[in-house]
Amino acid sequence: MRIAGFEFSEGARFQAGASADAQAVGEHLELLRQQQHGELTPEDVLNDAANPNSPLHSFFEWSDTEAARQYRLSQARGLIRAVVAVYVQDDKPAVRAKAYVHINEPGAPHYRETGHAMSQKKTRDLVLQRAWREFQQWKARYRDLKEFSELFTVAEEVERKLLKKQ
Repeated sequence: MRIAGFEFSEGARFQAGASADAQAVGEHLELLRQQQHGELTPEDVLNDAANPNSPLHSFFEWSDTEAARQYRLSQARGLIRAVVAVYVQDDKPAVRAKAYVHINEPGAPHYRETGHAMSQKKTRDLVLQRAWREFQQWKARYRDLKEFSELFTVAEEVERKLLKKQ
């Protein structure tokens, strides 16, 4: 099998000013992989991208101050996502669940306590839409693995039921 071309994956997000030329990026990454005897590492990519003439250069923040800030924001997002709340009710076993969910409201993305977010129609719809998109992306990423075919069949049944409700 050979590669016929390159595109960016659906929903891929890059920093402002990053090149939109997926073909050039893919070809350059393939060249780097070949130069590294078939293996490509993030270190290889970063080293190459440090050259301002590299087609990969625009995908990185080169201000160390801003890069450090962005990295710390990424760490903060990871910390928020890592927290699990233990919910209790009388006469029921404790339930563990994500403490916070991401609400991607236009112009004001933020996190909310999961129970609160799911109790409000607007935020519940946003959370469920995001979950469905992420599941569809996961399904597309692994659709060629026959080991998951039964799961995909069940997912298609659920999708049909959801569409009927709408």
